[in-house]
Amino acid sequence: MPCARRVSHRCAFSYDESMTQNTSTVSFRLLERDDYPALIELVRQAWFSDVEDDKLAEELAELDFEHCLSRATLAQVAVRNGIPVGLILGRVDSKETRSIINTHHTNVVRLTMNVLQTAEGRKEMRKLRHMLSEQMKLMRQAKQQGRAYDAEVVMFIVDPTLRGYGIGKTLFDWLLGEFDASGVKNYFLWTDTTCDYGFYEHRGLNLAGGQEPLPQSPSENMSLDDHLRVLMYDNETDFANEGVNPLGRD
Repeated sequence: MPCARRVSHRCAFSYDESMTQNTSTVSFRLLERDDYPALIELVRQAWFSDVEDDKLAEELAELDFEHCLSRATLAQVAVRNGIPVGLILGRVDSKETRSIINTHHTNVVRLTMNVLQTAEGRKEMRKLRHMLSEQMKLMRQAKQQGRAYDAEVVMFIVDPTLRGYGIGKTLFDWLLGEFDASGVKNYFLWTDTTCDYGFYEHRGLNLAGGQEPLPQSPSENMSLDDHLRVLMYDNETDFANEGVNPLGRD
């Protein structure tokens, strides 16, 4: 499954080539407000399970979720037995109709202030800021190479216990269909080496770049091949595009 990571975008999903298209027990629909608690819990399990303080982990997960919602213009949910088990968020720059500051931005500010009240919270925020900094470096490099994007896969997450149902593929296909309907030519996404980024390669995306963030613990060796790295994937095949300047990506 895909996994786009921390703050700017993330995807958590385990790809398995033996996955079937058995989605008969899973339904798909647009995101609803009542889905938020279950999806925030998926985010917590995927990216903040190592945070010792449960309340802080929940706040970080909600902050991450709200940050992604603040930028998304498309949202599809997978539901099983009435419970959301997967989500994909996308952004088409030309389809953004909200004001520059929307309700989700306000929620991000509120949650950030809560997180910064503790030493552990400030430590986690430093990690998130560093991850965002690495993503911006990759975006600048992509622009220097002539890449330009008019859409983004903002968040992609599926319950890891539901492998074999084709949930990730169905969600991803839905978003690509929406991109096509909106006239999107080039899109990108963020992920990292904790996620099964082979899914994106299987779907024919290109590795546009990679950066290493800070070590996650003092014992980690930065030279290890499997060390946590921020990755950027895109579908760009022709760099001689129309020079789209994505909103908020300078």
